Amino acid sequence: MIYSLTVTTPQTLLPFLREKCPLSGKALKRAIDAKQCKINGRVEFFSTHPLKVGDRIELKLKERPAPARAEILYEDEALVIINKPAFVESVAPAGLHLVHRLDKETSGALLLAKNKQVLESLIALFAERKVEKRYLAIADAPFEMTEWQIDNFLVQKGGYQGGTLWGSAPNGKRAITRFRVLKRGESCALVQCMPVTGRTHQIRVHLFEMGHPILGDWQYARRFCSTYDAPRVLLHAEEIAFPHPITQVPLRVRAPIPKDLEACVSSL
Repeated sequence: MIYSLTVTTPQTLLPFLREKCPLSGKALKRAIDAKQCKINGRVEFFSTHPLKVGDRIELKLKERPAPARAEILYEDEALVIINKPAFVESVAPAGLHLVHRLDKETSGALLLAKNKQVLESLIALFAERKVEKRYLAIADAPFEMTEWQIDNFLVQKGGYQGGTLWGSAPNGKRAITRFRVLKRGESCALVQCMPVTGRTHQIRVHLFEMGHPILGDWQYARRFCSTYDAPRVLLHAEEIAFPHPITQVPLRVRAPIPKDLEACVSSL
């Protein structure tokens, strides 16, 4: 079901939708959270967004499947690596310790420690850049280059309604990412992303600032060349590798590509 509406009096988004649509406030809030509402062609995911006279609202209601359960990819007496589904927060179950985080919409390999000693050892490996991570992203716009590296400095540029925006600035923290195009389409590409550092939103910002935002990343991009209807930020932590904190034996674990990203790759 699609609602196409035009704002005639200034107000905020959720009250406007409650006035115009025969749905409960909870249902409308869920639709906004699921990125099913656009204002003037741009996805809006805050229900308190102020509307102006003349704004065009499109609400496209569709069922979003419930988040899948996390799958254990590897486990031993010291640590666990799970395949975190999209739309699930990075949290540690009872008895485990979160070593690093993935954004809520990012899927893939997430590392957990079974005790504080292992946690400290793994954090040290991250600090020493001995943890290798590989991500897959569907990035917008045609690509001419095949391999490149971005080495700059990132700072928090702003915050709004619980969200943060990051960007490059000379007074920030160093951020290095290597990229490789794996498959090209007319208006987007499958890109392998290899972060050397681990700054917040690092891959997302690096691709956005070079003109290739990740599909579905409406937090940074206002428009996309691709018309593909991405259900989320199409970023997946595909692989993690590091020396085991106890045995020192190299460990490499891969998280299978999720169905939504695979569907987009197939359409390229």
